[in-house]
Amino acid sequence: MGRRVQLIVCSILLCVLLSSCSLIDEFKMSSSVNGASVEEEHAAAKYSAYINLNNMMTGGMFDRAIESYTDEFGMSEEIYIREDFDSFTSVPGLDGLVKTVNTAVDRAAGEPSYGAADEALIQLGPAMLDLLDTMEEISNYYRDQSYIEDQFHRGRELHSQFIAQYYTYEPLADQFYNDFDEIAAQQKLKDLETLKEQDFLIRYYALSVVMRAQDIEKAFFEAEIYDENILDYNVEEYRVLFDRLVDDANQFMDYAEDPKRRKQESWTTLPEMDGALQEVIGASTDILTILETRDTSINIDNNMMSSYFSQVSRLIDAYNYNIRVDRVK
Repeated sequence: MGRRVQLIVCSILLCVLLSSCSLIDEFKMSSSVNGASVEEEHAAAKYSAYINLNNMMTGGMFDRAIESYTDEFGMSEEIYIREDFDSFTSVPGLDGLVKTVNTAVDRAAGEPSYGAADEALIQLGPAMLDLLDTMEEISNYYRDQSYIEDQFHRGRELHSQFIAQYYTYEPLADQFYNDFDEIAAQQKLKDLETLKEQDFLIRYYALSVVMRAQDIEKAFFEAEIYDENILDYNVEEYRVLFDRLVDDANQFMDYAEDPKRRKQESWTTLPEMDGALQEVIGASTDILTILETRDTSINIDNNMMSSYFSQVSRLIDAYNYNIRVDRVK
């Protein structure tokens, strides 16, 4: 795969789930049981800032801004200009992205320490801000149609600047993903433990089922399995991962049907999460069928793996949205 495609796939694998423990704290505070300490508030704010930055880079507006530009003008050092080119509009809200970067960088020196992830972010932040400055200038350049007057002279300069900055950003982003993924993985396990201790089993299995879906994704990625070589993956290894996913999905759906639990946990399964989960289960079942039968004919468009990655990403988005919602049927 191309370098840009590899980074996108890696980004999907590292999409970070929101902290369920912060929701437990909210339930406690809303019930006047316990307030969070200053240290806990700082820890939650730092984790949230890192999550926001990560998600902005992994399918969020920053990633979309890069993708929209490179789709139009290419990734080569020389700008690609279509013969019928007549306009280019960048994604909106670049100022908000600058604020997200600065907020995360400001938290990097604070407690709790994230070790290598803090240092990675301190290095990454300036590279992202440079890219955002260039994107803003690019946006203004094409909005004002200055390319007509100067025959793309400044456009070519901005393109070279953008590409150089992107290739500075790329390895720094990879390092941040790798380092923060360890922190996020630890946090998710801590969240699971806390949810179970609090007897929040709907939320426990909601988080667990998303992590199971990511386990399949990660296993394929680490084994370098794509549509072209899907049959190379060991069916027995996959069946273990598949069974864990389905078992946790069934547990989640069973607990979510209990009205007393829904009230206790302030939970409603929204259509977005239900639909996304069913898509992931369906796709993972198709993958199992291919591995068991050794027949790839159901992979008609030869995009089952990339489709599964996208479906897991949608499941993460749906989960993150669902846990923000506090209503009960």
